[in-house]
This record gives sequence, structure tokens and C-alpha cells, in this order.
Amino acid sequence: MKFKKTVQSTGIYFVGSVLSKLIFFFMMPIYTKYIVPDDLGYYDTAVAVVIFFASVLFLEIGSGILRFIIDNKNDENKKRTVIYSGCFIFLCSLIVYLVISVAVGFIFDIEYFVLVILYGIFTSYRAALSCVSRGLEHNVTYALSGLANSVVQIISNLIFICVLKWDYSSLYISFCLGNLVAIIILQTKCGLLKGFKKSLLSKEMIKILFVFCLPLCINSVAFWFLNSANKVIITFVLGKEYSGYLSIAYKFNQILYLFSTCFQLAWQELSYSQKNTLEESTGVFYSKAFNLYAKILGIGLLLIIPLVNIGLTIYPSFIDAQYNQSLVLIPLALAGAVMSILSSFTGSIFSAIKKMKVIFISTLCGAVVNVGLIFALLYLNVGVASANIAFLCGFATTVIFRLILLNKYIVMKTKYWYLLILVPLYALAVIIYNYLAWWANLLYFVAIGIFAFFAFKKEITRFIKAIKNKKLKDTGDGNDAGTNG
Repeated sequence: MKFKKTVQSTGIYFVGSVLSKLIFFFMMPIYTKYIVPDDLGYYDTAVAVVIFFASVLFLEIGSGILRFIIDNKNDENKKRTVIYSGCFIFLCSLIVYLVISVAVGFIFDIEYFVLVILYGIFTSYRAALSCVSRGLEHNVTYALSGLANSVVQIISNLIFICVLKWDYSSLYISFCLGNLVAIIILQTKCGLLKGFKKSLLSKEMIKILFVFCLPLCINSVAFWFLNSANKVIITFVLGKEYSGYLSIAYKFNQILYLFSTCFQLAWQELSYSQKNTLEESTGVFYSKAFNLYAKILGIGLLLIIPLVNIGLTIYPSFIDAQYNQSLVLIPLALAGAVMSILSSFTGSIFSAIKKMKVIFISTLCGAVVNVGLIFALLYLNVGVASANIAFLCGFATTVIFRLILLNKYIVMKTKYWYLLILVPLYALAVIIYNYLAWWANLLYFVAIGIFAFFAFKKEITRFIKAIKNKKLKDTGDGNDAGTNG
């Protein structure tokens, strides 16, 4: 039943998160044609900075709300107490956010400053509301809100950029409009305004949520330095233009991120609902999950790299010529994305067994490696690729650190020998991508496809067997029903 629930949740999140956001990936011909690298770089840097402050000031309250709603899933009053206590914290955070924003606005000259501030508010509020929706099991509403958000953003971007010929401010405005529609949908379904009673506010729950979320907030700071700081560093050291190139390379990461996000969201709920005692069975459960996930991501990476080359050969105008320097950055960016996804996966395990301190320490170690390495590589004139190399090494450090510590708590049996196969195959994929023609990439894609079939032969056999058994069971039930009738 748990597996079935995970599959169902994954399908719903695919519609709400993956399918909708994949549309933005295919908007790249518009972005690269009409927005110059300097502007896109400035936009990406501004978004990175505002998300940093929003994550800190809003305390990642949505994660706390989701966690305690699931803990109290059988008590409607307690669930509402969690929600409204979380909303109270969010409101206090909003006041602090606005006060600091006004102060920053007087000190620094920031382009489209009001739009930047609104970006942070809409991001944080929609994230919190999404967690409420998931906690209340309004998963279809969550999916529809994501889809509506994407449709509104795309339509408004096409109008603002292609028809009205607005500059990159279109990206901010479209984002805010799309998120506003999503917020209205979520707010209506969750009924936060209708169901409020003063008695549902609890000082004790506010304190519990604050204590739970404070480490998450501190972890967000460390995670930002691990995940997003590189964009800001590249902007200030090399210039906005190079941050624009980096931005386009990272857009290809969405192929991996988005397909993993739907699984991660479903997995988060499954891991939270586990017993999560420090027993051998817990270690077996998470070991199997990690090893399978790592294998899927590794082989997925090997398939995506030649596909990107083939795709850009067939449709060269997918990325405008002014962004050609982005192309060589894509394979390294994809490898970093795989490590980033595995980092999130291992982090969710620590969250489930309530060892939050480890998440922060491991993230901090990765952040130190990332920031230290990018400055060292820039000093050595490695150029914009420094960001991708540092990004990959930083997340690799975090994953290794977490796996070592997980082994102390729940005895994780990780199949490290996968790396002995995947790393050389990845290196070969990069060489073929950068130096050989599309047909060589096609041959490599077919070869990896065959390799994948044998690598997942056991899983494929089990899946087919499960489907056959289900069909036999359904047939049997039908015959029984017919006999009884």
C-alpha cells in the first residue's frame, strides 16, 4: 500500500510540479532570443539573493507545518492549530521582511526593487500554502495550482516579451501573476480564512514550530552557500554576462530536478509516515531506496548528455547564438544536479529520523568546499566552469558526509562500486558530447540504453510480474463476482 501511495503521489506531483515546469524549459528559445546574457545574469543573481533572505526570514515554516500536520493527521483540531500557529509565525516574518526590505531599498540601488521584493513574498507564501495543501492531502489541488501557475506565467511572458517587447522585468511580473493565481487556488481549497478561530492559535505550538524550523532556517543559509552563492560570485568576479551563461546551463538541470522533484515530494511523505526507529529494518529500507535512486539518476545522467547534443543539433536555435558559451557548461551542470538530488534525498532520511543537526553540519561542510573551491578556481583562471566544478564537489562532499553518518545510525549499505562504472562512462559521455558529431552521441545513447536494460533487468522483471499478478487477481475477482451474481 505504501508503494502504491508513493506511485499515486508521484503521478500527482508530476502534473503539478514536473509537467508544468517542463514547459518553462521549452521557453528557452524565447528567453535566449529576446533577453541578453547581461540582463538574464542580473535577474538570476537578484533572484538568488532575494530567495536567500526570504528562506532565512520566513524560517522555512512550510516544512514545519507539513511535518506536524502529518504527525497529527487523525486530529482535525490539532491540524488546524498547527496551520494557524504556522501562519502567525509567517505573518511576523513578513513584517520583519518588509522592514528590512525598506532599509535595503534606501541603501542600495537595485533595478526593479519592488518586483524583487514581491518575488520573495510570493515565493515564500506559495511554498507555505503548498505544504498546507499537501498536509491536508489536497494533492490534486496542489497539482492544479502548479499547472495554473505555469500556464499564467507562460502566457504573460509571451505577451510581455514577444508582443509588448518589455525587458527582463517581464520575468518578475509573470512570476508574481502566476504565483498569485496558484495562491488563490490553494487558499480557496484549504479554507484558511473561513476556518480561523482565535482558540486555534497555540503559544505552545508556535514555540514548537519555531524551535523545529529554526535549524531549518540556519540550514537554508548553509544550503544557499552550497547551491546558489556561485551565481552571485560569478556575477561580481566575472560579470553579469557570465552569470547569464551559467543560468542557461542550469536550465538543463531542470530535466533531472523536475523528474526527481515529484518523487522527492512523495518520498518525503512516505519517509515521514515510516516508523523511523533506529533499527536494522529501517536501514534496509533506506539502503534499498538510496541505491536504486542513485542507479536511476546515474544512468539517467548518461542518457541525457547525448540527448542534449542530439537535440541541439536538430534544433540549433533552441539556444540563441549569443548564449553559445553555455553549451560546454551543460554536462558538468547535470552532474552537479545529480549530486544535489542525492543530497536532498539523504537529507530527507535524516529529517525522517529526526537528526536535523546532521543536515546542517553536512550542508555547511559542502558549502565551505563549494565557496572555497570556486574562489580558488577563479584565481587559477578556470573561468565560469569554476562554478560547476565547485557546485559538484560541494554536493559530493555533503552526500559522502551524510552517508558516513547515516551508517552510524541505521547501518546504510551503500553500493559505492556503482561509481567505478558510472564515472568512466560519464567522462566518455562528456568527451563525445564536446568533441564528436551527433551520430556518435546517438550511438552512445543506444549503447547506454542497452546497458540500462541489463542494469534494471531485475526491477523490470519484478514490475512485469506485479502487473501480471494484479491482472490475474482482477480477473479472479471478476469471475468470483460473476459466480456470486
